Amino acid sequence: MEFNSVLFIIVITIGCALSMAYVLKYFSMPAALAYILTGLAIGPSGLKLVENDELFRHVGEIGVIMLLFFIGMEVSLPRLIRGWRVAVLGTAAQMLLSVLICSLLMPLAGMSWKAGLLFGFIISLSSTAVVLTMLKDADELDSPFGQNALGVLLVQDMAIVPIMIIIGLLGGDEISPVQLSVQLIGGVLLVALAIWLMSGSRWRLPEQLKTSTDKQVLLGLLVCFSAATVTAWIGLSAPFGAFLAGMVLHATEEHEWVEDHLRSLYVVFVAVFFMSVGLLVDLQFVMAHLVFVLLATLAVFVLNSGINTLVLRMLGESWRMALLTGGLLSQIGELSFLLASLGFSIGLLSEEGHQMAMIVIAMSLMLSPLWMVAIRCIVPPTRVEPMLDTEAEPLAASKQDTA
Repeated sequence: MEFNSVLFIIVITIGCALSMAYVLKYFSMPAALAYILTGLAIGPSGLKLVENDELFRHVGEIGVIMLLFFIGMEVSLPRLIRGWRVAVLGTAAQMLLSVLICSLLMPLAGMSWKAGLLFGFIISLSSTAVVLTMLKDADELDSPFGQNALGVLLVQDMAIVPIMIIIGLLGGDEISPVQLSVQLIGGVLLVALAIWLMSGSRWRLPEQLKTSTDKQVLLGLLVCFSAATVTAWIGLSAPFGAFLAGMVLHATEEHEWVEDHLRSLYVVFVAVFFMSVGLLVDLQFVMAHLVFVLLATLAVFVLNSGINTLVLRMLGESWRMALLTGGLLSQIGELSFLLASLGFSIGLLSEEGHQMAMIVIAMSLMLSPLWMVAIRCIVPPTRVEPMLDTEAEPLAASKQDTA
């Protein structure tokens, strides 16, 4: 491809994203939907400016890593610990119910219970990128339901390893005890190290770097992607490592300049991630199976919203908080693309079933903001107060004393 053609594609992509974001903002729609529609417009189903989505997909993965890194810098450890009950018990119950329902329904549709188990895991994972972007756009990350959603998303990210092990066993794969031990021990050690670093702000940025913007940017990127590389290397989620790195930075005085200098890169990469989702949507396939795709996507929204709402209500949340959190977590997450591909490779999904799963995942991501708008129309418009981080005050005071 000639350089002029690349420039033309960049101009069209940015112009399309900016125009759609401006129009959707008028209707109070999040920017994420504008980026997904941009990917659909420039992809194989639209103007065909981008035929190969491989580059967009890889750049989009970087966007998810940076998103979790930035979220980590806005999260307080005491607040997360305070919500462990909803995060751990809620996620476990939600996944169990999703797997149970799909395992019972799939045989009725002529598919095996193993395929039902796979679909249960696929729909049980929500999208970290979509949910956190919607929360940040609405400035609701610090709200009670925003913190509930964040806790659930983090537990889901950590659950991807045992889920892939279970799916591999369904296909007859042998699990290496050494690899499993590395994942478990490595994950525990990394979390323990992050908590130890956060407990007393045990490291400081060298003084000579504080006056150099370019070195600050490079150091921030190094911290983010080094942590992501370590967790990916031991078999855990790469974004989870970036989140831990962000939380460690949050406990220091340096996190503000990291946010200031890297925010522009973060916006670009996250936008590319959502465009890559739009590129996955094959409009010809959707039109050929339009009724089934729409019904399947609607079923996913209703099932996920219903399960999450009931689970959170049983854990003591109000109906309002449960409905808002359930609506946020209603879509299928980006990690489910990996589970669908794994199921196809081991024979649990046919080629058409794999393509249908990929389309429904992409459609749920694309329509998730609209579903959340519908949920907000149902929920009473009571103002949500931010959570008070009372437990973080002793930590901040101890940091000032040690300084």
